[in-house]
Amino acid sequence: MLAAAVALGACASVGGKPVLPPDVEAARALLDRRWQTFGDLRTLADLTIQRNGKTQRLSGPLLLRAPASLRFEALTPVGPPALIVTSDTDLVTIWEVLQNRAYFLSATPEANAQWIGLPLGAEDLVALLSGNVRPFPEPTSGTLTTEHGSESSLSLKDSAGTQRIWFDPATGQARQVEWTGGRLAARVAFRQGDPGEPPQGVRLARLDGSLEVDIRYRNPRMDSGFDPGLLRVKLPEDVRIQDFRR
Repeated sequence: MLAAAVALGACASVGGKPVLPPDVEAARALLDRRWQTFGDLRTLADLTIQRNGKTQRLSGPLLLRAPASLRFEALTPVGPPALIVTSDTDLVTIWEVLQNRAYFLSATPEANAQWIGLPLGAEDLVALLSGNVRPFPEPTSGTLTTEHGSESSLSLKDSAGTQRIWFDPATGQARQVEWTGGRLAARVAFRQGDPGEPPQGVRLARLDGSLEVDIRYRNPRMDSGFDPGLLRVKLPEDVRIQDFRR
């Protein structure tokens, strides 16, 4: 009877919220705490984008700031930017400098699917680019397994599908994350630096092979406390603007 009670208790709910096994909840909390300690990242970034058989390469400065702010400038070979993208909790701005036009989009997974090809929320995108993972906040179930001595695998399920995270159980440093069973079917692998050092890049890919984005960082600096004003962009008055916000 005691064994049955323990088994049932592992699947019980408190106030309608599923209760995860203690080891699963501890791993989820470890990953979340690591993300919560992130402040900002500034780096030069080299992007290689492979989409539907075509390859595009972009290079330029990348700024990230928790929880959801981003700025990337794709520089021309002679220096000035050809493209500037900024994002925060509300707005995505895509400024095609050479074409003198800009687009406004809501900072939603649907909007991010348009410009990066993956339906990720603004906060999830900043987390991934900073070498972190936001675990599902309210999973309905989960399991934790040991892959080998220095790596664990956390699998979480909710109404959006399944999220599986490979990570170092001692530090919470993520190695890879994969989403399946929902509209986000993708894998992200991290190029992590030495313990306590900034990440060296990230690779994002759709599981159907239609998109792969390889990002490598040069001279990344973590938590430098840069001026938040650098994340904003001021468009010239003559820029043609298309507003796709709803």
